Amino acid sequence: MNKPTLLIPLLMALAAPAASAQAAEPLQTAPAPASPTQQAAAIQGCAEIHAANPSDFTAELCASMSLDDKIAQMFMSYPPLAKEGPVTVGAVIMLGPTLKNAKTLSAKTTDLQSRAAIPLLVAIDMEGGQLNRLQFVPELKDAPSGQKLGEMTEADAEDWGRRLGIQMKKLGLNCNLGPVLDLAGKGHMFDRERSMGEDPDKVARAAKAYVRGMKSQGVVAFGKHFPGYGDTEQNSDQELVVSKRSREELKRQAGPFAEVGRDMGGVLLTNIAFTEYGSEPSILSSGIVSMAHSMVPDWVTMTDDIAVPPLLEATGGDAAEVVRRAFRAGNDIILTTAPIDWDKAVDVRGVVKAEVARDPAAQEKRVDQSVLRILRLKERMGLLDELKKAKAAARAASEKKAR
Repeated sequence: MNKPTLLIPLLMALAAPAASAQAAEPLQTAPAPASPTQQAAAIQGCAEIHAANPSDFTAELCASMSLDDKIAQMFMSYPPLAKEGPVTVGAVIMLGPTLKNAKTLSAKTTDLQSRAAIPLLVAIDMEGGQLNRLQFVPELKDAPSGQKLGEMTEADAEDWGRRLGIQMKKLGLNCNLGPVLDLAGKGHMFDRERSMGEDPDKVARAAKAYVRGMKSQGVVAFGKHFPGYGDTEQNSDQELVVSKRSREELKRQAGPFAEVGRDMGGVLLTNIAFTEYGSEPSILSSGIVSMAHSMVPDWVTMTDDIAVPPLLEATGGDAAEVVRRAFRAGNDIILTTAPIDWDKAVDVRGVVKAEVARDPAAQEKRVDQSVLRILRLKERMGLLDELKKAKAAARAASEKKAR
C-alpha cells in the first residue's frame, strides 16, 4: 500500500526555501512554569528554530506540518478501526486483540506503518513475568519479570534486553513501555513482581543494561511510572491514589530514571497524585512534567492511559477535561487505549485543537515543543531516514529545475 497523499505536499514544503524569522529565547524549564501566555515570547517555534539553523531536519519537517498533523503526533492510541486511509496519530499501542499471534501482529504493524505519513512509534507494554504480552513468541516465553531482572548481573540484563529487542523488531514493534523503574520492597509493584527492587543504585544499573540491550536493536524504552510508584499498595488504574511523599523522597524515587537518562526515549508518568504537587494525578501536574523535562530536556514525556476511570474522579467525570489538563500540563504524548476513530470516544485531537485556538500565539509554540521532542526521538531511532532521503531528492530536483 502506498503512503498517504499527505506525504506529497509535505515533501514539496520541505523542498521550498525556508522563510526568515527572528529567533526567540530558548525554552526555560522550571518546577513551577509561568502561564502559556507569559512563556510564549520565550519559546521558539519550529519555523524560528529552522530559520536559525536550516540544517535542522526535524525543525524543518515540523515547520512544514499543519496544526492537525502536529497534534496527531502527540497521541498514542489503540490502532484505528478503519482498515484504509491514513493513520492520523504519531504512535500506536498494540494490545488485546492485536496480540493474537506473531503473524497477525507483524501484518498489522506493517499495514499501520504503510499508512502513516511520518513513521510511527509502535509500542507494546512488555514487562515479562506475570505481564508477558509476547508469550506467544517462543524466544520470549520465559521473559523475566522486573524482580528477576533486578537480581541479574548487568550482562544478563543487557542480554535479555537484546533478546527482547530482536523479537520486537521482527514483529514491527519499535517502542516498549517499560521497564518499570519504581522502587518497591512491598506494595502493588512488589507483589506483582514488577519492581526491580528498592535500592535505587541497583535498579538503575539493571535498568540501564536492559535498556541498552533493547536500544542496540533499535527499540526505544520508556521508563515508568515517573516519578515513581513506590511501595503504594493501591492500583492507580482502579482508584484515585494520593501520596504524601516529601519532595526529597520523590527525588530519590526518580533517581533511577535520571540515571538511565537519555538511553531511554522518555518516561511514562504515573497516575498517582502527590500532595507536594497539588494532589492531582501526576499526568495532570505541570510540576511533575516539568521535573521530567528538567532531568533530561529531550525526554519525551508520556501520560499513562487517560482512559482509566480514576482520572474521571479527578475531573468531575469530564473525559474531555482529562485531555485538556494533560495537554496543559506539558505532556508530549497523550496515551489512550481507545481507538482514535472510535465513535464512542472523546475526540481527543479536537479537544487539543480547541485548546490551542484559545491562545494560538502561545499554544502553537507549546505544540511545537512537544512535536520537536517526538520527531527528534524518531530521528535518533532512524525512523526518519527515508523522509530525509526523499527531502534531499526533492530539493535536488527543485534546484535542477531552477537552473
